[in-house]
Amino acid sequence: MTPIDRRTARRAEIERDHRLVTAALVGALRRILQRATTTATDPEHLWQHVQGALDTSCENYRRLNNARINMRAARFAQRFDDSMALPQAMACYRHRGNYRGEFRSMAALGALLRRSLEAPEIVALMQETSRFAEDLHLRGELWTIARDGLVHVFRGPSTSANNPQTSEETR
Repeated sequence: MTPIDRRTARRAEIERDHRLVTAALVGALRRILQRATTTATDPEHLWQHVQGALDTSCENYRRLNNARINMRAARFAQRFDDSMALPQAMACYRHRGNYRGEFRSMAALGALLRRSLEAPEIVALMQETSRFAEDLHLRGELWTIARDGLVHVFRGPSTSANNPQTSEETR
């Protein structure tokens, strides 16, 4: 994995947030549509659910955008206590917080995090664990970037998300 320049890293950062916000909105709309087609729904309730999904999506977008701007302004302002050695190629994302390792997928990350929060037998299906990890990113608990087939995870010092122990646990 080769390092990338700051401009390319910034674009990748923005694109990652946009993809996750878009995927979350599409997923919410699919769930609304699925409920609407399986149960009798009056249009006003449907509109309220759609508006709620749009409001949530806009809030996620604003939160991630503001965090990105604030973190860029505070670049190099603090030291980080990484759980794993920060790969040189990820150094451009140092401002994102403590490096927590790499995972095969968002589902693998979500499964590990869910296991640390709940009893192992309650871990949900892969799609739900992926959504769990994506929700943590959208809420600003974690920040993830997909590169070369792996998901790299950062956690800001003020977040409450549990720390993934090692990437080896998910391989």
